[in-house]
Amino acid sequence: MTLPVPDISKNLFDLNGFCSIVTGAGKGIGLTLSQALAYNGSDLVLVGRSAGGLEAAADSIRAIGHKVRTVVTDVTAEDAPEMIVNAAMDLSRRIDVLINNAGFMTFADMLEVDDKTWDDIYSVNVRAPMRIMKAVLKEMVKAGRGSVINIGSSWSSRASVFNLDGGGVDYCSSKAALQALTRAAAQDVAPKGVRVNNIAPGAVDTPMHADHRDLLYQFVKYIPLGRMGMAEDLAGTAVFLASDASTFITGQTIHVNGGMLMVD
Repeated sequence: MTLPVPDISKNLFDLNGFCSIVTGAGKGIGLTLSQALAYNGSDLVLVGRSAGGLEAAADSIRAIGHKVRTVVTDVTAEDAPEMIVNAAMDLSRRIDVLINNAGFMTFADMLEVDDKTWDDIYSVNVRAPMRIMKAVLKEMVKAGRGSVINIGSSWSSRASVFNLDGGGVDYCSSKAALQALTRAAAQDVAPKGVRVNNIAPGAVDTPMHADHRDLLYQFVKYIPLGRMGMAEDLAGTAVFLASDASTFITGQTIHVNGGMLMVD
């Protein structure tokens, strides 16, 4: 299957008529990206563990003027992929975009990390995105189009979190695995007209860092653009990858980190 060449006489970032799924959508990066997609025309399926947080997020999407469904579930639940796909098909009878955003971070040291911590982070950061992606890709392949966007991390290209002297072996390696999964999945579905890409944020001030925000902000000195990243900094890249503006881009990781990777 060959995707059509974009018609540059039209707004290539227009998502009107799209149905997008975002996991971890109740707060932080997931909420911001959901709102960005809605502002550009997409209806939304919001996935998360907190019913209250999701409903507040859903209200913000309705205020923008688009349809929305919420799926309250842990992304690691065995029935999560089926629930998510069913919600999207019920809402719009189509799935155009999936953003695999749900994830978490630890600072485990290689000599101290325990099996449960390792298994838990891989379950959320790698296995869950794989299972949800597999379920969604089946629908996208039927339609002959679609865009999957995995939210990785620039720490996948680092040895430790926040450039500390060690720590984060489980998190850094899980995000590296997600980056490799993105490439492999992209190759498998490219002939069927579907794209898979990865956004790798650097240091971004989100609720995930609430208990170590002082440590996070010590890292500003490593960011050439001179400030901490915010969830809004990822929105343009997400809309770009979701839209027809990026129809010839797949299997890529785009680092959005203020130039962090230029500094060793």
